[in-house]
Amino acid sequence: METATRAGQRGCATGDAGESEGAQRPSEQEAAQGRDEKFERRERHQRVSQGATFCACGRKLIAGGATVQAGPSGASFAGVATCGMVHMCVWCAGRILAARADYAQQGAEAWVANGGGIVMSAHTLRHFKRLPFGTLRRRERGGLVAVLHDGWSGAYGHRSGKMWQRAKRTHGIVGVLRAFEDTWGEATGFHVHFHAMWFTERPLTPDEVDAFADAMSARWARAVVAAGGYRPSDSCDKPGCSCKGRGHGVRVDHIDVTEAGAVGRYLFKDGDQARTEPLDGLAAELAFGGDKTGRKAGRLGPFQLGDLAATGEADAVAAWQEREYGVFGVRKMYLSNGMKALLAELGVVDDRTDEEIAADEGQEKREPIAIIPRDTWYEHVVPVRGRRLALLKAAESGGVTAVRKLTESWGLQWGRDVLPAPDPDSEDTAN
Repeated sequence: METATRAGQRGCATGDAGESEGAQRPSEQEAAQGRDEKFERRERHQRVSQGATFCACGRKLIAGGATVQAGPSGASFAGVATCGMVHMCVWCAGRILAARADYAQQGAEAWVANGGGIVMSAHTLRHFKRLPFGTLRRRERGGLVAVLHDGWSGAYGHRSGKMWQRAKRTHGIVGVLRAFEDTWGEATGFHVHFHAMWFTERPLTPDEVDAFADAMSARWARAVVAAGGYRPSDSCDKPGCSCKGRGHGVRVDHIDVTEAGAVGRYLFKDGDQARTEPLDGLAAELAFGGDKTGRKAGRLGPFQLGDLAATGEADAVAAWQEREYGVFGVRKMYLSNGMKALLAELGVVDDRTDEEIAADEGQEKREPIAIIPRDTWYEHVVPVRGRRLALLKAAESGGVTAVRKLTESWGLQWGRDVLPAPDPDSEDTAN
């Protein structure tokens, strides 16, 4: 389902008329604009995309028609597909990243409260504009994204060997939660990297954290080279650098895991950041607003790259489509074997897939207002930019009357091209 505007939006004016009684406060209007902006951004990104699944999001019917429905928290469509593509879809990513980040935050807090420790790290590659994003697809595996994953597997994963198992025992490593992130720059190309949260049996001292970082850094450098990448820098003399002289391939970061949303922000920074949505911590950070910018000037977060591509800029279009092909099969979040069960024992559970999160608004039941039959939907609504969003805004501002007035202004006939929703209390509906 899709919701056009922020939860709690009610009493706004119909059409272009002035504000009505109970109009939104400025902060609510700003949040609503952020949500509507994501609806429109997805539409722009789809125009320069090639993947059928993403291009179907919010457009393809999964039923005989689209039902416009509304409730106190806003309006939405039922019977319309959501793609659940966290890497590509600014609409779906807001919900998915908020859910994943909340899970990470709750997991970190529960683990620490139970006597364990947390170490946060980032794992990066040397990259140049000429290097392709790459893919994990069979028979095509290669490029930066393959080096990143194969490097991880060789350093810390199933190909890491006995030395890493010994290091894990030495430092009391129980498991890891890993998040994928990427940015793009016109001068630097793609920058792909992992952020990780390591669960330890007990809190490590600063000296133990440094020793663990040294072990990770040495293994990462060797594994990246073995995977076909450029060796990360072995040393750094930059004053105050968090790598502490060990080089830039691995960085250990110290954050306060009890700070609301700190863990989620660290792991999932490429989602949309909040403006005024009343959610706690990371969910607020990710669910609404403007998405992440690359840390250095000239780098764009994934959806900012989509914005630039939508303007027709040739390099951005090529990069967006290259990335679209390359993120297939890339997990946004990976949790090592056994950690899900351990966190569940602490009461932290979320077994939903990305697709289930994207389709679940978690809001109150909405009453159907109108039905847009298949032919009308595909001939008169989807092809015309802005009409889907206009339908939802009309449903929120004036219900059936506003939806009918709007569709008739498009030359559609009420009762034939657009149908009134059946009365849920009628005998026909009940049967």
